[in-house]
Amino acid sequence: MKKIAIIGAGPAGCILAYALLKSNYDVTLYSDRSPDQWLNHSKPTGSAYLYDEVIEIERSLGMDHWSDKSFRGHGFLLDTLATVGGPRTAVQGRTEYGRRGAAIDQRMRVSRWLEDLESRGGKLVIESVTLERMDEIAATHDLTVLAAGKADLAACIPRHAERAVYDRPQRNLAMAVVQSKSGKHTEWFSDRVPYVPVKFNQYGDVGEYFWVPYEHKTAGASFAILLEARPGGMMDRFGDCKTGQDVVKAACDIIRDTAPWEAHIADDMTYVEGDPHAWLVGRFSPTVRQAFAKMPSGGYVIPVGDTAITFDPVCGQGGQFANRSANFLAEVIVARGEHPVTEQWLTQINDDLWENYGRAAYKFNHHFLEPFDSAGASVIATAAQNLDAGDALFNGFARPDRMLDTLLCPQQAQAFVERYQA
Repeated sequence: MKKIAIIGAGPAGCILAYALLKSNYDVTLYSDRSPDQWLNHSKPTGSAYLYDEVIEIERSLGMDHWSDKSFRGHGFLLDTLATVGGPRTAVQGRTEYGRRGAAIDQRMRVSRWLEDLESRGGKLVIESVTLERMDEIAATHDLTVLAAGKADLAACIPRHAERAVYDRPQRNLAMAVVQSKSGKHTEWFSDRVPYVPVKFNQYGDVGEYFWVPYEHKTAGASFAILLEARPGGMMDRFGDCKTGQDVVKAACDIIRDTAPWEAHIADDMTYVEGDPHAWLVGRFSPTVRQAFAKMPSGGYVIPVGDTAITFDPVCGQGGQFANRSANFLAEVIVARGEHPVTEQWLTQINDDLWENYGRAAYKFNHHFLEPFDSAGASVIATAAQNLDAGDALFNGFARPDRMLDTLLCPQQAQAFVERYQA
């Protein structure tokens, strides 16, 4: 098994390609956009805030050209309210061991990776692959990997009904890259925490929004603001947005209406200059897909990244999973050696990916999409009172397996409370 096709050139597809090329595989990567189109004519597909241990995957493959000089976060700050206007609980948390996370403009990352691919020994094909064309590709390669994110092509791999919690969108979404009129956006939250945070506002009745430290492709240090509105609620105001400026205006109105303590930030916030594409509106269903699709030709197509598990953005798990799943898949392909592709092997890959990286992240994400139960509420309350507990909670965003059972299990939640109240 040496001839691999990868359809889709987002981070998961690129990382998988580079990892396989490092082991001397014959890799063809199919992208629906050229490097220039990715960089200059595309919207960012999210904020993709990555923790240092995930950036390390890129670093180990010689793909990290930005993190050491990018605008980075060093912790988080959460304001959570059961209802807008109700009591507010604030939680701080610092990144483990002082390692910072970074959200680096995905268009810049992918464009560079595609430009460098052929110098690494890979083949780049610019083509919008159809279902029929994917069948042809699968017939002429030992294995075909679908890294098409949330694109329609992903529907060829069935939903995993036992693992997927949702079958419809849970939030209406909007995102924009922003800076400040004052030029002091890197200090927006310095009156509350002594570091640059990922800022998270959570309202049990209407939705959530986040400010994510973001390295824009030309403007540099910025924030990406991501808003998640429960359909029909007071935050659901993006249906008529036609420009990034429209999204920012709606976001500022929401901030003033839901977080008056942050109205000064809304007054200072402005859409990033010189980039008409730095915004998004939309909705999609979080889902989990099965191990493979068998094409009419007899070839197999397997998912990676967002195609394998599509996360709601609420806890920032999509970017982490893209890197981890691609790295994992490369390892198991290399370990397979000359053994043939079988359905049993593909199913085992999917099961192992779910257990190692998918299950905890997906369930952790689900927990933050719903109102906290008593266990989760007690963890949040403890984290609000003890900075070390806040650190532990935040590090669960980087490694959900560390915190999931504590949030879900009353006995483990009580042990967490007792540990940090001692």
